[in-house]
Amino acid sequence: MYHKPKVSVIIPCYNSEKFLKKAVDSVRKQSLEEIEIILIDDGSTDKTSTLLQSYKMEDNRIEIISHSKNQGLGAARNNGISNANGEYLFFLDSDDYIHPNFLESLYDKAQTENTDILQAQILIHHNDTKEIYPKDLIPFKQPVNGIEYYNEGIFIEPKACGKLWKTAFIKDNNLQFSNTYYEDIFMVFQAFVLAKRINNILLPGYHYIINKNSITGRKITSKHVVDYQTALINLQNLFKHDDITGKTSSFPASYGLYLVKLCQMAQDIDDVELFASIKDFVKKMINLYGKHIHINRNLPYLKRKLMVSQPCLYGKLKRKKA
Repeated sequence: MYHKPKVSVIIPCYNSEKFLKKAVDSVRKQSLEEIEIILIDDGSTDKTSTLLQSYKMEDNRIEIISHSKNQGLGAARNNGISNANGEYLFFLDSDDYIHPNFLESLYDKAQTENTDILQAQILIHHNDTKEIYPKDLIPFKQPVNGIEYYNEGIFIEPKACGKLWKTAFIKDNNLQFSNTYYEDIFMVFQAFVLAKRINNILLPGYHYIINKNSITGRKITSKHVVDYQTALINLQNLFKHDDITGKTSSFPASYGLYLVKLCQMAQDIDDVELFASIKDFVKKMINLYGKHIHINRNLPYLKRKLMVSQPCLYGKLKRKKA
């Protein structure tokens, strides 16, 4: 008899032979056994494809989807969603791994509370340091909807990883990732607007590895800057929701911080024309949405004032401090 998987774990793989085993093994050894593992070979040119076939022979819960050409992380995840059969979805990057009872803990709470999104904490590994993020995550006594979540002033972690997503919620709302760097920023923020039941859990069971080959570890390029700008262009759509642009909402504060980060990124590359265009873009965004950032209570007053009046200067000061 066919039993629907409780969780579909989606792992995009592109030239991942050096660290893929740890990621896949961490899923195969989960205490929650009723899972399916969807491995997307996104046009790999190393030994990743061979490794995936060997994993499939060892575990009948594994399904492999192969792309003839590299399509990017967003497209790989979208393909995984289309082929997922589980009650819930979990996204894992191929250079990360999860704690052995992580999925079971998430599934039990998500099912008990019937959540659309259950957000956990991430344990960030960078060189020899470890940091739990977000540190100030607050579990609710009962799930809240997305508008309530925003207006609690909690900053949303714009990563799809480290969260358990109800599959029906993702598919019914046609939520998809963009095919760019920073592919999950708009998807995550949009999802939180639409969700009816969200909760948090203080459980840092996702091990996020920053290495020199990851997007977060690589040197900033012009494409990174342009793709981050594209994410912020898409995020403008959320300002149409008047109920998440007020004094207590975390969204305007997040947007302001992202504009500052965009300025920082543009300063990290040697492209005068691109930096000039980014300054013009940021100025335009401030003219449109600065009032929402300025009245927001989730950031200190002086930070808000400088962010709205001189976002690129603020980004430069932050970069020097770092």
